[in-house]
Amino acid sequence: MFSNKHRSRAICGDVFDIPDTKADLVYLDPPYAPPSDDNDYIKRYHFLEGLSVYWRGLTIMEETTTKKLKKQFTPFAYKRTIEDALLRTFEHFEHAGAIVLSYSSNAIPDAARIVDLLGKVKPSVEIIAIDHKYSLGTHPAASRRDVREYVFVGRNA
Repeated sequence: MFSNKHRSRAICGDVFDIPDTKADLVYLDPPYAPPSDDNDYIKRYHFLEGLSVYWRGLTIMEETTTKKLKKQFTPFAYKRTIEDALLRTFEHFEHAGAIVLSYSSNAIPDAARIVDLLGKVKPSVEIIAIDHKYSLGTHPAASRRDVREYVFVGRNA
């Protein structure tokens, strides 16, 4: 992960199963909760998701042209559960030096609400916004291709 001769660790799995340790930094990139359509993370990023775990424990939908993975439940993917899932995640890692969250403007909650949620455990929250145009898996006439990708950085001071 880093070539700085310090021990680093990456974990792939259910965020709530990760032990609460005193990490210097916790980076989170959860699935985005769409405001209305089906924006299933596994459907859109099935190859990378499968590759990250060498397809162990995943069901490949053989009837699909691109060999998609079967949808898995996550509380991060639904507008009725996303805020609670984010807050519980922030609380789970409140002892980390910093919490960094990657999120998109085409999802809910909006940036102001994420700042509010992250601010419950980290009193200093910075937002870095980067304009982005989706191209893969989106037809050229789609109205929601232009977005802002946000990086939220929460610290103790």
